Amino acid sequence: MIKKILIGIISGLLLGMFVTSIFIADEINIIELILTKITATSIITGFFVGIYAHLSKSKLKVFLVAIFIGIIIFYLKYLITGHNFDPITMGAFLGAMLGGIFAVVRKVTHSIKVHNRLQRHRKKGFRK
Repeated sequence: MIKKILIGIISGLLLGMFVTSIFIADEINIIELILTKITATSIITGFFVGIYAHLSKSKLKVFLVAIFIGIIIFYLKYLITGHNFDPITMGAFLGAMLGGIFAVVRKVTHSIKVHNRLQRHRKKGFRK
């Protein structure tokens, strides 16, 4: 569970910094880029998507629920701070990106497990 939460936090940080760099045209240092409202909200979204990715078994459900989690969290940020950068669209975009990251991570880890199992069976003498 900790691994998926860390993946969510790190991907939320990177995606938040990317989206923030699009909106901020001035030169800004890395610390100020991390401490913006968009990046902080992306990290929180990544945290909750990581928790849900641990609980769910379906890649499609993780992707769809990540979109809804992103929309809800970005809209809550809008209601609390009044930071109006179209919270529904931005939440859906970042949620979809986070959901896609978790779907890819799950697919890659599953493929590695299947490949390792196949290699183990081949060493024991089983062939195609």
